[in-house]
Amino acid sequence: MLTELLREMGFEPSPGRPERPRVAASACLLGQPVRYDGGHKYHAGVANTLAARVTLVPLCPETAIGLPVPRPPIQVVLVGEAQCVRGLATPNDDFSDALAEYADSLAPALDGMVLKSRSPSCGFGTTPLHNESGAEVGVTSGAFAARLHARLPALPLCNDSDLDGEGALASFLLQVHCHHHWRQGRSLADLRQRTQHLARDLRQPLQRYLQRFS
Repeated sequence: MLTELLREMGFEPSPGRPERPRVAASACLLGQPVRYDGGHKYHAGVANTLAARVTLVPLCPETAIGLPVPRPPIQVVLVGEAQCVRGLATPNDDFSDALAEYADSLAPALDGMVLKSRSPSCGFGTTPLHNESGAEVGVTSGAFAARLHARLPALPLCNDSDLDGEGALASFLLQVHCHHHWRQGRSLADLRQRTQHLARDLRQPLQRYLQRFS
C-alpha cells in the first residue's frame, strides 16, 4: 500500500532524484539504550517500515545536552505561567534552556521527526504536566519538541504512538515527502492537485498540512 501510495503522489525515486527524505527519530525508538533507566523503546514501525522509505537520523536530546545513561528522571513542571523541565528529585536542576538550545542547533535539512511519546523532552502534545507538588495537571509537549515545532512549524512531527496504524504511518509519510519536495525548492501546486485522488482519510489531513505553506 505505502509504495503504491507514494508512487501515486509522484514520490517514486528516480535516477535524477535518488535522495530520500531525512527523518529524525528519538534514538530509543531505534533500539539505542539511551533512556533514563538505561533501556530503549524499540518501535518496529519506525525501525523497519519507516526506515525502508526514508533516511533516519537518530538523536536523543537528553544525552545530547550531557545527561548520563542511566540518569535521574526529569519531568515538566508548571511554575507560575512557565513550563520547566526539572529533576524529579532535584527541582533546582532545570534543563529547559539546554533542551531548547539543542532544538535550535539542529540543521534545517530534515523532513520530519518521530518523537517518543510522553517524554519530558520529546513528547509532542502527550507529555504529562505536573504542578510544583508533583501532581499531574494536564498534558503538554516536551521542551525539545515544543521548541522544534515553534522553530520549524512546517516540519512534520509525530509521536511513536501515532504510528501504530498503517493509515497513520501513510499520512505521516505523505507529509514527510511533501516537505522534502518543498525543501528542494519544487512547486507544491502539483501536489495539491494530486491529493484530490487520495482516499478521504488521507486527503483531508494532507490538504490541511499543505496549508502550512500558504
